[in-house]
Amino acid sequence: MMFLWLPFLFLIPFAMMWMMRSGNGGGMGCCGMSHAGTAQTPPAAGPDPIEIARQRLARGEIDSAQFEEIRRAIS
Repeated sequence: MMFLWLPFLFLIPFAMMWMMRSGNGGGMGCCGMSHAGTAQTPPAAGPDPIEIARQRLARGEIDSAQFEEIRRAIS
């Protein structure tokens, strides 16, 4: 009767290691802490809107008055 608990003694650490390695520990990471409140990487920065307006001005798509209007709206 005393040896019945022995397999469970070895099963629990292996199950815990498997959960940590597979990353499916109920939304927990490798250290057992939830990552819901951690800082996330910011989205990739797109092109600068002022630079886009400058390029459009250089290509002749907009005139200088429209460029100034865009610049004031962005700032």
